Amino acid sequence: MRVLLISAPALRNREDEVVAELQLAGIDVVRGDMAALESADVGDFDVIAGPGSMPATAALFDRCPRLKGLVSLGIGCEGFDREAATARGITISTGRTARSTGDMASATVAVMLALCHDLPGAMAAFEQGTRRDVSRAWTLDDATVGLIGYGAIGRDVARRLGAWGVRVLVYSRSLEEGTLPDGSESVSLIRLLRGSDIVSLHATLSRGDGPIIDKSALEVMKPGALLVNTARGGLVDENAVAAALRSGRLGGAALDCFAVEPLPESSLLRQAPNVILTPHQIGHTRAGADAMVRTFIDNIIRLASEEARS
Repeated sequence: MRVLLISAPALRNREDEVVAELQLAGIDVVRGDMAALESADVGDFDVIAGPGSMPATAALFDRCPRLKGLVSLGIGCEGFDREAATARGITISTGRTARSTGDMASATVAVMLALCHDLPGAMAAFEQGTRRDVSRAWTLDDATVGLIGYGAIGRDVARRLGAWGVRVLVYSRSLEEGTLPDGSESVSLIRLLRGSDIVSLHATLSRGDGPIIDKSALEVMKPGALLVNTARGGLVDENAVAAALRSGRLGGAALDCFAVEPLPESSLLRQAPNVILTPHQIGHTRAGADAMVRTFIDNIIRLASEEARS
């Protein structure tokens, strides 16, 4: 079996390790970058593996008659045309593990706490040599948290919030029966936006989807509410969020992902007050990275084994 391995920042210095183990399993590995997806010989591969953002489109599939599988290094696969892949019998595998899910959930609660305790204000006061306005800080115990999306990470966030006795509102288009913990309630998106002190995004993003949090959604939210996005940048209208932060309509935001990454220097978010910006790594840990790479390798080898049996 031949595998095209697209370089991913998350692999960093572990790409040699991945290639060596795959070769040991008898797999022919060719390394490439995103441009390799446009090359003339891309049709010679049985599996394409790399970041979930790589553009795996119907047009690519039409040029790859041998393609049996797509393997995402990370949790997401927003670059993959899942409908077209399914129609062609192409298997999609992601790097989701119990460790990566738990790490993202813990990191999400951590930035909620940071916003509640006004970490941006405390850091600004330190730099200015002043004391912060303590009236901006409040406790998570008193909050109603709205979770938009309720997959594995959303469910883990809800479980962790249970330790604070937080009231949790959930909006999901595919809520599984019996998955809501005590103290949680399934509601409409409008009711969630109106009733939440903290809105946290855990939805997936498909090609063609627009932002969930746009100017109109921000106007529905409680004045002074907090926004957390550790899911996908495209779920948020960044300029609208920056404007809401400047006006005070939004009390604070913690954003770990952006429509364009890295976040451009010209982004209005960089000048916005009361914001925590991190480079799409807030949930990454050493143990999580090890589990992600292990799963990535195992998924490719599994596809190779299935191909050998067919």
